Amino acid sequence: MSNNEYIRRSFDKNINFLKNKVAVKECFHEDINCSEKIIKAHSIQNNKILDVISDNGHVLMFSHDINEEAKLTSKMKLKGRKIATTFSGFCGHHDTSLFNPIENSDYSLGNKEQEFLFAYRAMAKEYHAKKSVGELYRYILKLIREKKFEEINQHFRGKNTPSVEQIIFMRESIYQSIKGNEDAEKRADKFREWYNEWLLLRKFENITTYTIKFEGEFHIAVSSMTNLERDLDYNLINNLNDWETMLAPIFMTVFPQNGSTYVLLSNFTRNNRRFKKLISQIENSSIEEQKVIISDIIISYMENFAYSPALWENMNDKIKKEIESKFFDTMFEINKAISKKSNINLFV
Repeated sequence: MSNNEYIRRSFDKNINFLKNKVAVKECFHEDINCSEKIIKAHSIQNNKILDVISDNGHVLMFSHDINEEAKLTSKMKLKGRKIATTFSGFCGHHDTSLFNPIENSDYSLGNKEQEFLFAYRAMAKEYHAKKSVGELYRYILKLIREKKFEEINQHFRGKNTPSVEQIIFMRESIYQSIKGNEDAEKRADKFREWYNEWLLLRKFENITTYTIKFEGEFHIAVSSMTNLERDLDYNLINNLNDWETMLAPIFMTVFPQNGSTYVLLSNFTRNNRRFKKLISQIENSSIEEQKVIISDIIISYMENFAYSPALWENMNDKIKKEIESKFFDTMFEINKAISKKSNINLFV
């Protein structure tokens, strides 16, 4: 085994172990009615959606990897549908009771309660992700301070300890990551408070949803939250460098149902003006352009989505590489705009 391969496997093993060890386990809707056990809840419905798009019980999802040159990459990898998109974010009682209107009934266009619950679930998944990342960073910093380097990476076990320069670099990098994530955690706390209050009071009108209905069942599913930066004409939606202005998130849900595919774009009603131009741009685009626009948003912004292995297998290798490269490259891109001129169309 080459040294790079050893580092890659060690990295994967240790990071996944640490992620699982410190992952947040709490109910997003915590109250006196919570059941005792926090479960692995699906952010994308297992029986109604993942079952439809899966192949031999598996779906494809993006996963970070280390290549032969020991560089970070992103690749589509198979995941069992029973564990795909799961997170320890709800107790058994609330996972069942809260989502009954979307779990046991088909989506009805314009149903405010259902649209609210789809957005609520995307928010819960993002809350769990942001909190878990924060816990991971803080735990790694603790390991560095305690000089438990081999728990971070087995490459550092025995006499193969990191140099002083490497330790300083790791410590400073993790510290900056913690500081950078703190603002996201604070926003997540605020949004959680809003969502749960609105749910209790049934104020579903505080979420506005724009729905696109494509004819045909395309085997793709999304449940994710993000902060779009610029629209199709490069108009500003969110300035990620402006720490004074509250960000306006968008919550995306995509799923096939009864011969059609639905794309739900939800936002806080208070932010409708921020999304007015984007919605108009999408409405004034052709169906094929709309598919490219939504594909571009998914690849550039959304982390929690699943794709059909059968569709991926039939896709041109060049397009596959474009998708994987774009997903990875846009993770670090700042001030990015949405495009309808891309070659990527996930709705095929």
